Amino acid sequence: MALIVKTKKIKNISVLELTGRVIDVDVDKFSKKLQALYKKGEQQIILDLSKTNFIDSHGLGIIVYYHTLMDKENKKLLILNMNPDDQSYVKRLFELTNLDKVLHIIKSIDAI
Repeated sequence: MALIVKTKKIKNISVLELTGRVIDVDVDKFSKKLQALYKKGEQQIILDLSKTNFIDSHGLGIIVYYHTLMDKENKKLLILNMNPDDQSYVKRLFELTNLDKVLHIIKSIDAI
């Protein structure tokens, strides 16, 4: 399934919703959308990964890059993973890479 990237606003915060697989051929689409939100000067961006079933190293690199970039400017890239399954791919990926200790991961929009 090709990556679908949608942008929306929730509680006045830009949300980038990714559906499908974040792999090499689609990373550019994801990166450009995230870059556009970043360049707008957003203080917080939510990256909704609740419908994402795979992220390769390129996609993970983009997430870490923008997390670091925004963190240096006292801005936040929040990772939303509403998948209740503790064995979900995204949750396990962040745990295995120890990014769950670095990234700002939230389980719901209400956590903001």
